[in-house]
Amino acid sequence: MLVTKRELEYYHPEQVDIDYERQRKIIEGRNKRRRRSRSLQKLLGIGLAIIGTGLSLLILIGYVNITRVNHEIAELEEQEMELNREKEDLIAELEGIKSPAKLEGDAVSRLGMDYPTEEQVVYLDIEELNFAENQNGGSIGDRPLLARQFKEVFNLLLGLF
Repeated sequence: MLVTKRELEYYHPEQVDIDYERQRKIIEGRNKRRRRSRSLQKLLGIGLAIIGTGLSLLILIGYVNITRVNHEIAELEEQEMELNREKEDLIAELEGIKSPAKLEGDAVSRLGMDYPTEEQVVYLDIEELNFAENQNGGSIGDRPLLARQFKEVFNLLLGLF
C-alpha cells in the first residue's frame, strides 16, 4: 500500500501541475481576450467620438453657410428697397421738371420768353398756299406736293416706331 500511495503521490502532483497549467493558460487566454476586447472597445469608442465630432462640424459649417447666405440676401433686399426709393424720387423729380407750369416758368424767367401779342401772330390760309403752288409750276408743282405728302406719311410711320 505504501508503494501505491507513493505512486499516487508521485503522479498526483504532476497531474495537479498539468491541470494547474491548463487552468492558468485558460485564464491567461481569457485575460488576453478581455484586454483585446477592452482595447477594441476603447478604439471603437474613440472612433465613434471622432466620427460624431466630424459630423457635428460639417453640420455647423452648413449652418454657417446658410446664415451667411441669409445675411447676403437681407443686404441685397435692403439695397433693392433703397434703389426703389431712389427711383421713385427721380420719377417725382422728372414729373416736376416735365410739368407744363414748370416749363412755362422756366421759359419766362430764364429765357425771357413771353406770349406773342396780336401784332406778332400771322395767320396763313392753306387754300392760298395751294393756289400759289399750282400757279408756280402746274404739274411740276404737284411733284413737290406729292413728295411732301410722301415724306409726311413716311415720318408718320417712323413716328409710330
